[in-house]
Order: sequence, then structure tokens, then C-alpha cells
Amino acid sequence: MGLWDRLRERLHPPGEDDPDLPEALERAAYRVEPRIKQVRGWPKRYLRPIAGALAQARRVAAGIPGPVPLEAGHYASDPYVHALFGSAEAIGHLFRTSPAAHAYVGTALESEAYALLSAIRQEKRVLGMEMDGDILRREVPQTQVWFTDHQLHGLAKSEAEAREGLLWTLFDRFLERVAVGVERLRAERERLSQEKDLALVRLRGASAASRPSAQGALEGVMKQLTDTIQALELENLHEVFETVLSHPQDCLYLRPHDLILDALGTVHTHPGEGASRIEFVELWERYQTPRTVALVHCRGLAPVVADARLERFEEAGSWLG
Repeated sequence: MGLWDRLRERLHPPGEDDPDLPEALERAAYRVEPRIKQVRGWPKRYLRPIAGALAQARRVAAGIPGPVPLEAGHYASDPYVHALFGSAEAIGHLFRTSPAAHAYVGTALESEAYALLSAIRQEKRVLGMEMDGDILRREVPQTQVWFTDHQLHGLAKSEAEAREGLLWTLFDRFLERVAVGVERLRAERERLSQEKDLALVRLRGASAASRPSAQGALEGVMKQLTDTIQALELENLHEVFETVLSHPQDCLYLRPHDLILDALGTVHTHPGEGASRIEFVELWERYQTPRTVALVHCRGLAPVVADARLERFEEAGSWLG
């Protein structure tokens, strides 16, 4: 990147012409501190960090693979679906137990939906069998892979709607980080205020010999308290946004993870003999467990959800009876 390009980027950071930026700014104020809209510097001081977070959320939302057909009938024929679920029945179990699926069917009365599927990849070392030419070798060290904690998010009628909803879900994750940062500053302000009171008590009861040390401790606490109070002033909250969102690409991103798996979830080094290469994508978020993600196209939701509700009513009736 040349000098002119760097200067142009500094004056007009990428993403500041995003048509969704006004909505992103509104969400940022609403979710973190609505009063920032009333102070000088709004929204100009917030454009760079908000635009950066929005651009990264858009990249991640667009980069999630899919849509993948998700229904019990694809379990045997689709290696990707087969790898994600332990059985065809597990897909139906996900539909029956997903709060998002129940809410979607209940409001839209739809049987089809596009949604984000996420799960946690698990691995363990085992001893298994392996063919070496015509020889069956036993107790061969192998790696088994399976997935747990399957979740559906953001069900929608079309892929475009699902990805749009996913964009805002991911963007809100950035805002949650900012809100947490603000709450931590408020908690620190309260802690330092209490520490200041204790330091004053110690200073009043200090002897002549210990007074300089007690005075220094009080001044140190007062300096930290002043800095924290200033950071929480509405005119300065843009600095919290800038700090938390300074490197959005390091806080939320996708990482491909290819595996060569057989039908039992055993990892192989080369495709063949019932093992195929499967391209997984993991969503990485700082301080969170990585989750394998894909956009899926769910079919047959309504009858499965209806059956699950009927089972709950019958179970409740048996308890009442």
C-alpha cells in the first residue's frame, strides 16, 4: 500500500460508506449508552470503530459456508451432515429441542427455514483397526472426531434474510464487548471509590512515621479514580469504542478446518477407502470456544416441532393426572 493509499484510508476508513452504517450507529448507542447521541462528537468520533466492526461482521456473515440441506434424509448421502450428527435421529432431535425452531414455527407457521447451525468439535485419541494392504492391524492410534452442542440461530425464510440477520447478530457481539468494557469501568469506579474511603481512614489514623506512605497510597488511588471517571464521561466514551474495536478482525473471524473422515468419524491422512475430505469452517471469537458453523436449509420443521409440543402436553397431562 502506497503513501497516497494510506492517507486516503486514514481520511476515509474502509466501511464508512456502508449503507448500513446509520443503523449500526443507532444500535451502538442503544445497546451501550443511549446518551452518547446527545454529546458533541456524535457520530463522527464513532464512525471508524463502528464501521470497522460492521465490515468485519459482514465479511464473517458472507463467508459462512452453505446453505447445506439439513434433513434426516440427507444423513446417509451427505458426508458433511453425516460428520456433524451422530445419527439421522439427531437431526430431528435438534429440531424438536431448538428454542429458535419452536419460535420460528410458532410465529411464521413455516416448515422450511434457513438458519445458522453451530456445534463444538470434539476429538479424542483411540486405538482402532486399520488395513495395511491385505493385513488388518489392530490397536492402531487413531483420532476420532464428533460434534456436540448443536444449535440453530436466526431462522429466516430465505438465505438472504438469514445472512442479513446473521450480520446484525455478529455485529451485536462486538457491541456486547463494548458494553462489557463500559460495565467493567463502572465497577472499577465503584471499587476505587471504596478504596479511596479506606485510604482516607488510614491516613487520618496514621502515625507521623507512616503518614507519607498513607498519603502516597491515597494519591495513587485518587489518580486511578480520576482517570476512570474521565473515561466514563460521555464525551470520552468514543475512546472505549476505539480501544475495544481497534482490531475487529482479531476478535471475530472464520478459520477453515479440513478433515479427512470416514463414516465413523475416524481421521485419515489420505482420502479413499471410505474416507473423504470435508471442509469445515470454525467461527472464532475471543474468549469463547470455537464453533463449527454452516448456513443450513431446514425442511420439515413444522411437523417435527408440532410432535414435540404434543409430547410435552401429553407428558404434562400425565403428571397432572
